[in-house]
Amino acid sequence: MTPFDFLKLVHNKSIKWGDLNEEEQKSWNTFIINRALSFNPNYLNIVNNIQPYTGGQLTSTEIFKYYQDMLPTNFRFQKWIKGKKEKKYNPQLLALLSGYFECSCKQAEDYLNVMKKKDLKFLLNTIGLQEGEIKKLIKK
Repeated sequence: MTPFDFLKLVHNKSIKWGDLNEEEQKSWNTFIINRALSFNPNYLNIVNNIQPYTGGQLTSTEIFKYYQDMLPTNFRFQKWIKGKKEKKYNPQLLALLSGYFECSCKQAEDYLNVMKKKDLKFLLNTIGLQEGEIKKLIKK
């Protein structure tokens, strides 16, 4: 069973923990269920009330029952929030900028995140790179 299947089950009052087979019970992941439920602002208090006890003080059975008792029967899927994709910069560009700014490559990457493309081109041109070289560095 996927975590999304469990989300449907905790909203369904007719299915009990004992109705699940052993393999399904082992696939229960409290952290993922808590995270998925917390995407709904209406469920934040419910998740926050049980969160301190999920580190081993309560069993999966008790957590499942708690959610079934506290959550409404109408299940509405909340969009899963994903992390931002980080931009990948050309390592040669990072090395060039870290040498110019006399900083680490990580700091040079931070500079690139806030720098506009035209300003970057101007800076690379000032360093002495030709237009073709600049395009190659920025492209990757």
